[in-house]
Amino acid sequence: MTHHMGMPRKLLDFCENLAVGLSDRTEPEACIGFVIRHLPEFVSDIRLLKEILEGMVRGDDYLDLSYATMFDSEVILYRDPARLFSIRMFLWVQGEYDPIHDHNSWGVISPVQGNLEVVNYLREDDGSNENYARLAETGRRIIKPGETTFVCGPESIHKTGNPTQQTSIQISLYGRSQTGRNYINGFDEVNGLVYPIYAPKILKQRLAMQAIATLG
Repeated sequence: MTHHMGMPRKLLDFCENLAVGLSDRTEPEACIGFVIRHLPEFVSDIRLLKEILEGMVRGDDYLDLSYATMFDSEVILYRDPARLFSIRMFLWVQGEYDPIHDHNSWGVISPVQGNLEVVNYLREDDGSNENYARLAETGRRIIKPGETTFVCGPESIHKTGNPTQQTSIQISLYGRSQTGRNYINGFDEVNGLVYPIYAPKILKQRLAMQAIATLG
């Protein structure tokens, strides 16, 4: 999704400026630092974000709601043509959390409206069994509008969600993939299980390939 027809000019300008800055940076830490300095400018522009949401309701072309995302609450606002980064909006209903998961890239996260809770985990096993993980919770943090947090690749394991009684809006900016995977790992903390989380479109394609194999 690299077409920009109907995209608010301020959103496109912001993304193009980010691309210039990120193109000169290769290390994840440098990219994260750059985005942390600039993302608050975007998430504080309530008029622009309202315009984006209104476009979502209208079904504007640049917001491809059918695009394969990992989570139902996730909408891609922009994908850089050079694949340097993508910007995503998450819309959380009250009390909603995503499953515990890892990441394929570095990323910076910030709420727009409403608080966001982030629960971080550390993997205590050695990773030798791809279907098993022993996790330890390392901390919980409430992120308020104007604040940021970040992740950096598959070692960053967390769950995020909305601890409030109203809809919460989150903006996340993710960098280039560090893993080459087309899935992320989900974790069942209670039973110590690891399982892949695929975007629905990719999952259906995998199931179709498996079904083809059964037909001989």
